Amino acid sequence: MGSLTGIRRRIKSAKNIAQITRAMEMVSASKMRKAQDAALSTRPFTEKLIEMLRRLSGGSDAKSHPLAQIRAENNILVILSSTTKGLCGGLNVNLYRGFRELVEQNPNSKISVIALGAKAKWVVSGKEIELVAKFKNLGEKVTFEETRPISKFLIDSFTKQEFDSVYILYPKFITTLTNEITSQKLLPIAPYETEADQDPVDYTIEPSASALIDMLMPYELEMSVYQVLLESRATEHSARMVAMKNASDNAKDLIASLTLDYNQARQSQVTSELLDVTTARMALE
Repeated sequence: MGSLTGIRRRIKSAKNIAQITRAMEMVSASKMRKAQDAALSTRPFTEKLIEMLRRLSGGSDAKSHPLAQIRAENNILVILSSTTKGLCGGLNVNLYRGFRELVEQNPNSKISVIALGAKAKWVVSGKEIELVAKFKNLGEKVTFEETRPISKFLIDSFTKQEFDSVYILYPKFITTLTNEITSQKLLPIAPYETEADQDPVDYTIEPSASALIDMLMPYELEMSVYQVLLESRATEHSARMVAMKNASDNAKDLIASLTLDYNQARQSQVTSELLDVTTARMALE
């Protein structure tokens, strides 16, 4: 048994930690609800836009577009969307594992990385991986305008043939307790693969298919990047809330265990004092 003073100090420290983690849990829960609403409200529009553009990409007008040029993947650009802060459990570790799997799947390709979020740069390790850009000053609440410079950098790099393909790796929000590390290919924009028994959709396009594709392809890329960042923020706040809740629960368990040790030590001390008093009285008699 430790000394009573030492146990009291540990109980006090555990209570202070529990108060801090509880406050952080409440703050993360508030941010989580807003981030989840933002990610889920834009997801149907983004998915439908991607599906529609993929269907339009089967025509000759789309295949000749600079953003649809399919080349051998010798130089691959990977965008890593990580958290802006820590205390998110194993979220960034899982992102690192997903990145290593993507690297292993392309052993003959040169891999370059764009880091989104302050923690993404720690995922990049090794001299074979080049960090070409990092965007770590994104706001807590991501706006569409903040993501447009990222999309412009991707479009310029791909059209200049600096990279043959562009992937984005991010934690996709599923529920508060679950997420999935997802790899999405942004460029080139490949046509939608229809099933053999499925008839192709015949669109009536005005003024022309090429004019619509010229407008939609950059916009689809911008919306994809924006949606990924919304998904990452929702997952980050959810993971932090869960991590802080677990920390608070562990602190409460530790306080209960230390309180039991303190009571046992106190009881032992009182018993010892009573024995000393009894022994002294018997000696006097």
